[in-house]
Amino acid sequence: MLKIFDSEEEVANEIAREMKDHLLNDEHPVFCLASGSTPHKSYLKFASDAEIYSRIKKLNIVSLDEWVGIDRDSEGSCYQMLNQDLFSLVSLDDSQIEFFNGTSPDLKQECIRIDRFIEQHPITFSLMGVGMNGHIGLNEPGCPVLNHSSVVELSETTRTVAQKYFHQQTELVQGITLGLEQIANSKRVVVAITGERKAEIVREIFSNKEALLPAQELLGYKHIDFYLDLEAAKYIR
Repeated sequence: MLKIFDSEEEVANEIAREMKDHLLNDEHPVFCLASGSTPHKSYLKFASDAEIYSRIKKLNIVSLDEWVGIDRDSEGSCYQMLNQDLFSLVSLDDSQIEFFNGTSPDLKQECIRIDRFIEQHPITFSLMGVGMNGHIGLNEPGCPVLNHSSVVELSETTRTVAQKYFHQQTELVQGITLGLEQIANSKRVVVAITGERKAEIVREIFSNKEALLPAQELLGYKHIDFYLDLEAAKYIR
């Protein structure tokens, strides 16, 4: 379902509310969360809600994606962004976080490790963003719809846009990511898209069936909603 909110603030409020509901009501809450600028406000609002702390030690986080070759504690890594925006704010223990190691000498084993974790701990809530080229996680246009984690070649768009997360020019070639089918198999998925800069790709996602974008693979599910603000939805009739 597509839901359009008046502002980015309203999108963040609704997502924080859903995160809280799943934390408090799921027996074994397992979240898969996108990093980056889009969900930033949602995480701050979630972390500022005093009610979550009665259950926060029950929460497990599983990685969505990571840059290959970037240490997790380096500025710009997906882990570092989530740690700054959420993990450190709610004092999650390392034992609660199962994250891809982008510097592992055996990336295939990293994929197997995360896949096994999800098999044993099914994802109850996923929050996704959408890239400027319509990617989900690091599933790029042209990638197959996989039910397992994989190492992918990054598109030129992703390599360029991702530089905003780094203080200096950083070479990005590959990423490691959950497969689209794994994401869709979450108990609940919210895809958040905000800001006028995303308006063109939003139009492609919802108006151009020929585009074959990864984000389009999440359309049509009853448990998956797309949350947009008015700026991102400006070209949707």
